[in-house]
Amino acid sequence: MNTKLKPLRKHLLLAGLVALLPATSWAYAGSDAERIQKLEQQVNLLLERLSAQESQLNQQQQDISETKAATKGNVIASTNGRSLTFKDADGDFSFTVGGRLQADAVYHNEDDIKLGDGSRFRRAFLDIRGTVYRDWNYRFQYDFARPGGSDNSQRGIRDAYVQYTGFTPDITVGQFKQPFGLEHLTSSLNTTFNERALTNVFNPDRAIGLGLSHGGSNWSLSGGAFGEKAEVDPADEGNEGWGLVARGTFNPIIEKDRLVHLGAAVLHRNPEEGDLRFRERPEANVTGVRFIDTGTIGNVDDYQQYGLEAATVLGPFSLQSEYINTRVQRGSGDKNLNFNAWYVYASYFLTGESRGYNAKSGAFGAVRPNSTVGQGGIGAWEAGIRYSRADLNDGSFIGGDQDNLTLGVNWYATDNIRFSANYIKVLDVDRPGNAADGEKPSIFALRGQIHF
Repeated sequence: MNTKLKPLRKHLLLAGLVALLPATSWAYAGSDAERIQKLEQQVNLLLERLSAQESQLNQQQQDISETKAATKGNVIASTNGRSLTFKDADGDFSFTVGGRLQADAVYHNEDDIKLGDGSRFRRAFLDIRGTVYRDWNYRFQYDFARPGGSDNSQRGIRDAYVQYTGFTPDITVGQFKQPFGLEHLTSSLNTTFNERALTNVFNPDRAIGLGLSHGGSNWSLSGGAFGEKAEVDPADEGNEGWGLVARGTFNPIIEKDRLVHLGAAVLHRNPEEGDLRFRERPEANVTGVRFIDTGTIGNVDDYQQYGLEAATVLGPFSLQSEYINTRVQRGSGDKNLNFNAWYVYASYFLTGESRGYNAKSGAFGAVRPNSTVGQGGIGAWEAGIRYSRADLNDGSFIGGDQDNLTLGVNWYATDNIRFSANYIKVLDVDRPGNAADGEKPSIFALRGQIHF
């Protein structure tokens, strides 16, 4: 018998005997044997009822224990309409699998230099992320569209990190984006135009490092120390480059559909083997041609970058701009260099939506259409215009100076399906002594995108 029920049994038995006392009074005239027999019968009846109650309570306790044990081991599967998540009932562990696919087709109305029309998968991501014991996050992201590497990736590895969020600040270790630049830190899923502006020539992109980050309802701070990107064979390298990066953002206004974003970032880096190169495509990625290219800059001691950011959202209207200054410090006998890049763009949602924003990361997020195609809606429609410039010329050093004008239209059919059309006009390339000097091609770019 359950020891916890013994006191209860005694109390019930005592109460039953007390209740029987009046019955013994009226039966006083009977024989003692009759009175004793009646008492025994009633006591036995009480004992039977009490035993039945004990059995019922024991069964209920067993059922509760079995239910708790079964629930603890359960795995709950869910989806937000894009990725698929598995987690335990307590929320301590989770595993999410998703991805993205971007398919591009580009036509070039060329000048003298042949750019090459064509199509390609711009990105084909597998994205795995999750939590361990609630405070540990992890993420691994691989781009199958770039198996051989490119300017901004090696062997397809994108994010690959572990993050601890159990205290302030959050600590991230692995390969992830260095915190520099608003458009750079906004996911490629959520940039207004197919490709980032010419300021991308200076973006440091992902690297292996240690990062610290913290943010509130209207501000963010992040920084870190970084080495190089994931390489095919690190043994082939010389001394690896290293750098320090820091960024801060502030939102004097942040409401549901009204926002002011201000930000600044600084970077210091010692490049690998004292060599450095800046170059950029003309805001279209199918071609491999770069109109601006410094070539390899040798005898570099270190370089610094300073970035300023500003953006505003007023309902369906948005305005955004960045400026980046890069200063290259070189050894004796070689001239120090100073380069600049900037852009400004405006966008407007014809269907009334507003751009999403995450204050803790200081970057723009996903667009949520007011209506969905396939459910009686027309999705979200957005138009944008951008002017960008990158100047890699400094006195007698000629890397090229390029100006671009881009027009774009985006159709967000659902939360995770988007189609885009961009017209990019290269207004001018100033690169004396190079075949790119004076080039003014027009580029038409189409993209279909799904995020799952």
